[in-house]
Amino acid sequence: MEISLSVKWENYFVNRGDRDLIKTPELKSLVRQGIPHEFRAHVWKGCIDSFVKKDREMYGASYYMKLLDRKKYQHSPAVKQIELDLLRTLPNNQHYLNLDSDGIPKLRKVLLAYSVHNPMIGYCQGLNRLAAIALLYLNEEDAFWCMIAIIEYIMPPDYYSKTLIGSQTDQRVFKELLSEKIPRLNAHLDRENVDLSLVTFNWFITIFCDNIPAETMLRVWDTFLFEGNKVLFRFGLAFFQIP
Repeated sequence: MEISLSVKWENYFVNRGDRDLIKTPELKSLVRQGIPHEFRAHVWKGCIDSFVKKDREMYGASYYMKLLDRKKYQHSPAVKQIELDLLRTLPNNQHYLNLDSDGIPKLRKVLLAYSVHNPMIGYCQGLNRLAAIALLYLNEEDAFWCMIAIIEYIMPPDYYSKTLIGSQTDQRVFKELLSEKIPRLNAHLDRENVDLSLVTFNWFITIFCDNIPAETMLRVWDTFLFEGNKVLFRFGLAFFQIP
């Protein structure tokens, strides 16, 4: 009899014990099959720590709280834009519906902390979505470190900088892949003068938060945090092949 996915994950965690998450072929296979809701926070945190563990040790246990010292961000231009974007982040999610929703103060603090941590980026398009999705499964501090893992380790350099050079480069690469893998669709889009990036740019920069069913989006995040940004190209091509 085939073992259920939840039981496979339970067996994995029993065998793993208290050890740090290690990216093995077994775990990769499990992640690709899907992470059950009850294990997602644990796996996400393990993936994130694999990127930022040394940073956390270097900055110290109270680093996140120190960043939230009002004196450090009160004159930052990021503050106003963050406030403007809070209710635009995930407007249909109960945690971010209005200023009284439980997710809004957490989202504000994570974004402010990151803007102080990395003043070269500060705050830009897409960061609110990254933080909001992370906060669905992680506490504030872990969501902050999730942003560091994504922006500074998983994504190419300058993906979220003012120039967006990294994200623009990925759009060109994706267009070439579409031409190679789905040539008829690519030719059709070219004939109709359709700018593919009008759809795919937001897909990539928000890790598929836009116009994707929630459960599918979470599966993208599962594999993205485990395997890296190469999966964004795979999912993008897969969505264009759906009949």
